Amino acid sequence: MQGWMYRAASAAALLFGSATPSAAEEACELWAWTLGTEAVEVREGPGAEFPVIAELPAPVEIDGDRFAPEVTITGSQDGWFRIEDAIVISYTSDDPDVVAFEGEGWVPGNSLGLLLNQVNLHSAPSIEADVVARLLNEEEGAGPDSFRVSRLYACKGDWVEVEGDLMGAESRGWTTRTCSNQVTTCP
Repeated sequence: MQGWMYRAASAAALLFGSATPSAAEEACELWAWTLGTEAVEVREGPGAEFPVIAELPAPVEIDGDRFAPEVTITGSQDGWFRIEDAIVISYTSDDPDVVAFEGEGWVPGNSLGLLLNQVNLHSAPSIEADVVARLLNEEEGAGPDSFRVSRLYACKGDWVEVEGDLMGAESRGWTTRTCSNQVTTCP
Protein backbone atom coordinates (compact mmCIF):
# COMPACT_ATOMS: atom_id res chain seq x y z
CA MET A 1 0.00 0.00 0.00
CA GLN A 2 1.41 3.41 -0.87
CA GLY A 3 2.49 5.46 2.13
CA TRP A 4 -0.16 8.20 1.83
CA MET A 5 -2.94 5.61 1.38
CA TYR A 6 -1.76 3.71 4.47
CA ARG A 7 -1.63 6.90 6.57
CA ALA A 8 -5.09 7.93 5.36
CA ALA A 9 -6.50 4.49 6.19
CA SER A 10 -4.84 4.57 9.63
CA ALA A 11 -6.18 8.06 10.34
CA ALA A 12 -9.67 7.00 9.30
CA ALA A 13 -9.46 3.95 11.55
CA LEU A 14 -8.50 6.16 14.50
CA LEU A 15 -11.26 8.67 13.76
CA PHE A 16 -13.92 5.99 13.54
CA GLY A 17 -12.75 3.94 16.51
CA SER A 18 -10.97 1.01 14.87
CA ALA A 19 -7.30 1.49 15.73
CA THR A 20 -6.57 -2.22 15.16
CA PRO A 21 -8.36 -3.30 12.00
CA SER A 22 -9.15 -7.01 11.66
CA ALA A 23 -8.75 -9.08 8.55
CA ALA A 24 -11.10 -8.16 5.72
CA GLU A 25 -14.10 -10.30 5.02
CA GLU A 26 -13.71 -12.75 2.12
CA ALA A 27 -16.74 -13.53 -0.02
CA CYS A 28 -17.56 -17.12 -0.84
CA GLU A 29 -20.40 -19.42 -1.78
CA LEU A 30 -20.49 -22.75 0.05
CA TRP A 31 -22.88 -25.00 1.91
CA ALA A 32 -22.18 -26.81 5.18
CA TRP A 33 -23.91 -28.29 8.22
CA THR A 34 -23.47 -27.71 11.94
CA LEU A 35 -21.18 -30.01 13.90
CA GLY A 36 -21.72 -31.49 17.35
CA THR A 37 -24.76 -32.36 19.37
CA GLU A 38 -25.61 -28.91 20.78
CA ALA A 39 -27.37 -25.85 19.40
CA VAL A 40 -25.13 -23.28 17.68
CA GLU A 41 -25.39 -19.58 18.47
CA VAL A 42 -25.71 -17.21 15.52
CA ARG A 43 -24.10 -13.83 16.20
CA GLU A 44 -24.58 -10.40 14.71
CA GLY A 45 -20.94 -10.15 13.64
CA PRO A 46 -17.73 -12.20 13.28
CA GLY A 47 -16.74 -12.69 16.91
CA ALA A 48 -17.89 -13.83 20.35
CA GLU A 49 -18.21 -10.19 21.44
CA PHE A 50 -21.18 -9.65 19.08
CA PRO A 51 -24.72 -10.24 20.37
CA VAL A 52 -26.46 -13.57 19.79
CA ILE A 53 -29.32 -13.05 17.32
CA ALA A 54 -30.54 -16.64 16.94
CA GLU A 55 -29.74 -20.24 17.73
CA LEU A 56 -29.49 -23.09 15.24
CA PRO A 57 -31.04 -26.22 16.75
CA ALA A 58 -29.09 -29.30 17.69
CA PRO A 59 -29.28 -32.13 15.15
CA VAL A 60 -32.72 -33.73 15.00
CA GLU A 61 -33.66 -37.37 14.65
CA ILE A 62 -35.81 -38.24 11.66
CA ASP A 63 -36.82 -41.90 11.19
CA GLY A 64 -33.81 -43.06 13.25
CA ASP A 65 -31.25 -40.86 11.44
CA ARG A 66 -29.70 -37.65 12.81
CA PHE A 67 -29.57 -34.54 10.65
CA ALA A 68 -27.98 -31.20 11.46
CA PRO A 69 -29.11 -27.85 10.10
CA GLU A 70 -27.52 -27.00 6.75
CA VAL A 71 -26.40 -23.43 6.09
CA THR A 72 -25.43 -21.29 3.13
CA ILE A 73 -22.02 -19.67 3.70
CA THR A 74 -21.48 -16.32 1.99
CA GLY A 75 -18.30 -15.02 3.66
CA SER A 76 -15.60 -15.49 6.28
CA GLN A 77 -13.55 -13.29 8.57
CA ASP A 78 -11.16 -14.15 11.40
CA GLY A 79 -12.33 -17.81 11.60
CA TRP A 80 -16.03 -16.86 11.59
CA PHE A 81 -18.49 -17.56 8.75
CA ARG A 82 -21.34 -15.40 7.52
CA ILE A 83 -24.36 -17.59 6.92
CA GLU A 84 -27.70 -17.05 5.28
CA ASP A 85 -30.58 -19.28 6.23
CA ALA A 86 -30.43 -22.72 7.79
CA ILE A 87 -32.61 -25.69 6.89
CA VAL A 88 -32.98 -29.17 8.36
CA ILE A 89 -33.48 -31.43 5.36
CA SER A 90 -35.38 -34.68 5.83
CA TYR A 91 -33.34 -36.88 3.53
CA THR A 92 -34.93 -40.17 4.55
CA SER A 93 -38.63 -39.34 4.78
CA ASP A 94 -41.35 -37.38 3.03
CA ASP A 95 -41.49 -34.90 5.91
CA PRO A 96 -41.06 -31.30 4.75
CA ASP A 97 -37.76 -29.52 5.30
CA VAL A 98 -37.69 -27.38 8.45
CA VAL A 99 -36.46 -23.79 8.26
CA ALA A 100 -34.19 -23.37 11.31
CA PHE A 101 -33.03 -19.80 10.65
CA GLU A 102 -33.88 -17.08 8.16
CA GLY A 103 -31.67 -14.08 7.61
CA GLU A 104 -27.97 -13.45 8.01
CA GLY A 105 -25.57 -14.00 10.91
CA TRP A 106 -22.16 -15.36 11.91
CA VAL A 107 -21.04 -18.70 13.37
CA PRO A 108 -17.56 -19.93 14.34
CA GLY A 109 -15.67 -22.26 12.00
CA ASN A 110 -15.43 -24.98 14.64
CA SER A 111 -19.21 -25.40 14.46
CA LEU A 112 -19.34 -26.21 10.71
CA GLY A 113 -18.58 -29.32 8.68
CA LEU A 114 -18.92 -30.62 5.13
CA LEU A 115 -17.74 -33.41 2.83
CA LEU A 116 -14.76 -33.16 0.51
CA ASN A 117 -14.64 -34.35 -3.09
CA GLN A 118 -11.02 -33.42 -3.93
CA VAL A 119 -8.09 -35.70 -3.10
CA ASN A 120 -5.58 -32.87 -2.54
CA LEU A 121 -5.47 -30.18 0.12
CA HIS A 122 -3.55 -27.10 -1.02
CA SER A 123 -1.51 -24.44 0.81
CA ALA A 124 -3.67 -21.65 -0.68
CA PRO A 125 -7.00 -21.33 -2.52
CA SER A 126 -5.60 -22.21 -5.94
CA ILE A 127 -5.18 -25.44 -7.90
CA GLU A 128 -1.61 -24.28 -8.62
CA ALA A 129 -0.76 -23.95 -4.89
CA ASP A 130 1.44 -26.57 -3.25
CA VAL A 131 -0.30 -29.79 -2.17
CA VAL A 132 -0.02 -30.08 1.63
CA ALA A 133 -1.92 -33.37 2.03
CA ARG A 134 -3.25 -36.16 -0.17
CA LEU A 135 -6.51 -37.56 1.21
CA LEU A 136 -6.18 -41.16 0.14
CA ASN A 137 -5.71 -44.35 2.14
CA GLU A 138 -5.70 -47.12 -0.45
CA GLU A 139 -5.23 -49.90 2.14
CA GLU A 140 -8.51 -48.92 3.82
CA GLY A 141 -10.26 -47.83 0.63
CA ALA A 142 -10.68 -44.32 2.06
CA GLY A 143 -10.67 -41.14 0.04
CA PRO A 144 -11.59 -37.49 0.50
CA ASP A 145 -15.21 -38.32 1.38
CA SER A 146 -13.85 -40.21 4.43
CA PHE A 147 -11.98 -37.11 5.67
CA ARG A 148 -13.72 -35.99 8.88
CA VAL A 149 -13.80 -32.19 8.84
CA SER A 150 -13.52 -30.80 12.38
CA ARG A 151 -13.23 -27.09 11.56
CA LEU A 152 -13.43 -24.51 8.81
CA TYR A 153 -10.91 -21.64 8.94
CA ALA A 154 -11.62 -19.42 5.93
CA CYS A 155 -13.22 -19.35 2.52
CA LYS A 156 -12.71 -17.59 -0.78
CA GLY A 157 -15.01 -18.09 -3.76
CA ASP A 158 -15.74 -21.82 -3.84
CA TRP A 159 -12.57 -22.67 -1.85
CA VAL A 160 -12.53 -23.43 1.88
CA GLU A 161 -9.69 -23.99 4.34
CA VAL A 162 -10.46 -27.07 6.45
CA GLU A 163 -8.92 -29.12 9.22
CA GLY A 164 -9.74 -32.73 9.98
CA ASP A 165 -8.47 -36.27 9.78
CA LEU A 166 -8.42 -39.27 7.50
CA MET A 167 -8.03 -42.53 9.39
CA GLY A 168 -6.27 -40.72 12.27
CA ALA A 169 -3.93 -38.64 10.07
CA GLU A 170 -4.70 -34.95 10.71
CA SER A 171 -4.40 -32.38 7.92
CA ARG A 172 -5.18 -28.74 7.24
CA GLY A 173 -5.44 -27.05 3.85
CA TRP A 174 -7.56 -25.51 1.12
CA THR A 175 -9.97 -27.42 -1.10
CA THR A 176 -12.79 -26.87 -3.56
CA ARG A 177 -15.70 -29.04 -4.76
CA THR A 178 -17.23 -29.61 -1.33
CA CYS A 179 -20.58 -31.23 -0.50
CA SER A 180 -23.16 -30.47 2.17
CA ASN A 181 -25.26 -33.62 1.67
CA GLN A 182 -25.29 -35.54 4.97
CA VAL A 183 -26.39 -38.83 3.40
CA THR A 184 -24.19 -39.34 0.35
CA THR A 185 -21.43 -37.68 -1.63
CA CYS A 186 -22.21 -35.06 -4.25
CA PRO A 187 -21.40 -35.64 -7.94
